[in-house]
Amino acid sequence: MKKRLLVAFLLLLPVATLKAGEPKPLELRRIQVVPIQDSSNDREYELLIKLPESYDKSGSKKHPVIYYTDAMWAVEMLSATAEYAIEDAILVGISWQKNLAKAKNAWSSRFRDFKPALAEDNKAGKGEAHKHLAFIRNDVIKHIESNYRANPHNRTYFGYSLGGLFGVYTLFSQPDTFQNYILGSPSRSLGSFISAQFESDSHKALIDLPKQANVFISYGALEKELGSNVERLVSQLKRRKLSNLSLESVVIESADHTTAFPKTSVRSIYWLADRLKP
Repeated sequence: MKKRLLVAFLLLLPVATLKAGEPKPLELRRIQVVPIQDSSNDREYELLIKLPESYDKSGSKKHPVIYYTDAMWAVEMLSATAEYAIEDAILVGISWQKNLAKAKNAWSSRFRDFKPALAEDNKAGKGEAHKHLAFIRNDVIKHIESNYRANPHNRTYFGYSLGGLFGVYTLFSQPDTFQNYILGSPSRSLGSFISAQFESDSHKALIDLPKQANVFISYGALEKELGSNVERLVSQLKRRKLSNLSLESVVIESADHTTAFPKTSVRSIYWLADRLKP
């Protein structure tokens, strides 16, 4: 009898073990998901906010903040890198629009939000980077600086691909939004954008930059067309000898548009760590 019960128990053991080990979603440590509304448009987003481990013990200290787009793609890489390189930073990831009707993908809104309006675009496909920048300035940054001990004089932007292009647009149109800009492989549309800026002198806000801005811009060595446009942008900026603009241009070795992302993330965050040292 005991032998039969033992055999039955052993047969049921894998089933019991499987039930105990059922998969569950991973929640990243110390990351809060906060819904936020674009106050000028009927658009809903989420912020992925990670406070530094020392936040509760840091008294009245104001912390530097790293704002980044494409939050769901970048959160793990930036969170892990900043954990080692910049221990006191607040990380704020900005999601794609959550209530976008008939969206083909979860990330569909990035093609509208990150892209500046260019003359070459058809009317239906024009970018709305100006609206998204207003949302970040008026709603996202205001929320963070009203609810957390965030240093308003120490903001960083991180964007890759179209997010990098959005960062270039921000730097040219309202450069005081951030003090540090990390612009990784900023999209094939970069060439058209910088041509429009320099041909029409639309970069006056950048020329009149009242305070220091630090820029890290990169591309993969295998991104030939994009690399040419980045080099053109860097050359144009250096030619103007802007006293308040510090520029670091980096080529990611043996990398294309996809594989350049992780190396860009790590190198740029360590570049930022050097900028943030007292």
